Amino acid sequence: MQIGELARLGGVSVKALRFYEEQGLLRPEHVDAQTGYRYYTLEQAARLAVITNLRFADFSIAEIAGLLAGGDIGPETLAAAIEKKQRDLRRAQDEITAKIKVAEILARSATGIEAPSSLKLAPIEEQRVYSIREHVPHLGEPVKVMFETAEAFTADQNARAPAAPFLLFHDPPTQETDLDVEVCIPVADQEKNGLPVTAIGGAHIACSIVYGGGYFKTARLFAQMKDWIAGAGLEAAGPLREVYHRFGADQEDYRLPSKMTARSSRDYLTELQIPIRLNINTEGE
Repeated sequence: MQIGELARLGGVSVKALRFYEEQGLLRPEHVDAQTGYRYYTLEQAARLAVITNLRFADFSIAEIAGLLAGGDIGPETLAAAIEKKQRDLRRAQDEITAKIKVAEILARSATGIEAPSSLKLAPIEEQRVYSIREHVPHLGEPVKVMFETAEAFTADQNARAPAAPFLLFHDPPTQETDLDVEVCIPVADQEKNGLPVTAIGGAHIACSIVYGGGYFKTARLFAQMKDWIAGAGLEAAGPLREVYHRFGADQEDYRLPSKMTARSSRDYLTELQIPIRLNINTEGE
């Protein structure tokens, strides 16, 4: 069949067929030397169907070329490629959904929900950490001891990642006694012998505030964030995180980069984060 007939049967343009030929995806079975007419077989029509199906499923030309490089695609290879593409498309869909949700939140905020100053909405990445979780009678020295112990241990294991440590409040930080807290020290991706590693899940979107100075501001800012989340018709999806971008540390059995530490609480830099539930479908990830 000539190129025009194949184009009609395949539901593509002649220009598309010529492009596929240039990319090495579908070359004519025969080209008339005198007229330049291109001729194709029914088998090539089937190959065109594979190409158009994959293109419709958002496969790139390069991806299709890779799959077709060895001739016909085996069913197992095709199935594996399609499953991977499904996962990629779901992730892309989740990202778009998250952006739409953020736009909805910002629209509501612009019409009457007063947000605390410096409040921002951003995703949280999953982190691998060495953690210590305990019930403590109060914040302060007990939590400091937990951090010093965790930092020294990860330093001894040569596992510390150059990222900010953080504290998870499994109970609201406004509670005065018997707080359930978890100290988290980021560690390198590679497995370390004898080092228990915990994966702290991320969030498609979180409400966060960055503040300077002492930690006495946490409870008040956390309450403001909770009020804003409720006023925006949202729901918290996990414990509050207190992330220490610049902080005080004894460093008796370890050393931290100078940019992470401060001599005075006036120079502390802290970020509060509350993951927000967006009800995004993550099936297949």
